[in-house]
Order: sequence, then structure tokens, then C-alpha cells
Amino acid sequence: MPHDSDDMFEADNATRAGRGPIDHPTMLSSCARAATAAEARYRVNYPNSRTRTSRIVALDATAAEAMFRITEDPWNNAHFLALSSAGDVDPAKTAAPDLPLSHPDGAAADLGVELDGADLVVLIAGEGRSAGAAEVIARECFGRNIMCAGLVLAEGKSEAALDRVVNSIRAFTRVLVVARDGDYVPAMLTALRA
Repeated sequence: MPHDSDDMFEADNATRAGRGPIDHPTMLSSCARAATAAEARYRVNYPNSRTRTSRIVALDATAAEAMFRITEDPWNNAHFLALSSAGDVDPAKTAAPDLPLSHPDGAAADLGVELDGADLVVLIAGEGRSAGAAEVIARECFGRNIMCAGLVLAEGKSEAALDRVVNSIRAFTRVLVVARDGDYVPAMLTALRA
């Protein structure tokens, strides 16, 4: 098996009729240091990402505990919410405004209002008992074209318990990450520009 890109390219060329060994030119524009002045005129000189407006939702008590540890950190327009009820929510009978959510200070939150202007929702799950709430949130995100990501807290869980938590939100998120320790929660949110 080839060990570097040149060997891989040469191996690829060798399998095609009429192509000899390495015949790919180095494009000047492929490297910022090698760009000519004429090419550099087209380079964008400001960050290519705008700040996201994020909503981080803890779906259970374990997730809320992990989330509340980081709410005071500096974030870019992130709102932290927690599911207020201990039981699961029936998604067939629960509309977005009826989902029992609260802010970290305990004040009630309306999902519809919270999602106005948001472009990212991160669902945090630690117990796997809130699939109904995850479905209500994901359904609202889908209708508004908002990316919905999931973060599962795995620390101290058996494989069976971890599978239950993952399966509770897997169908409702575009991206699902399993965090093996508590330090991963702020790291993931930072990576998502929350």
C-alpha cells in the first residue's frame, strides 16, 4: 500500500492506460505562501464564519448538571435551556410552545421564541429518557431549517446504558457525539462556535 500522496498518485496513474508516473502540477493557488500577487487579490481577508446563535438544551438531570457547570463561561450568543419535567414527553400531543423548558435561573422558556434567529441547537443527553422531548425539538428545528446536533454524556456508564442514551436521540440529530468525560462538553460547544 502506498505510504504518501505521491506514491498513491503514481499507483493510481499506473492503473490507467496511457498515463505515466506522477504528472500532477503544483498549483500556486493551492498554498497561501506560494500565491502570486495577482492570485492574492482574490483572497478573502476576513474570517469566513459568522458567530452562531446557539441553543443548548439539556434533556435530563444528568445533562443539566453538566450544562450548568459551563453556563457562566464566555459564549457567543448561546442560550442554555433545560427540560423541566422528569418524565418523557409525548411528541404526538406536545407542541413546541408546550414543551416544559427553563433557563438556568429557573424561569420558564418557550421553545418557539428561543429558536427565533437560532442556527444551531445542541441536545445534551445523559440518561436516555427524553426521546419525546428530543423529537419535539428536532421537529421544530427541521421546520425552521436549524441544524440539530446531539451530545451524549458517557462518563461512568455501562455499554448497555450508553446504547440506550445514544438510541434515544440518534434519530433526531444530524451530528451525534459521545463525550467520554465532562471536559468534552465545552470543547465541542467551542468547536461548534456556540
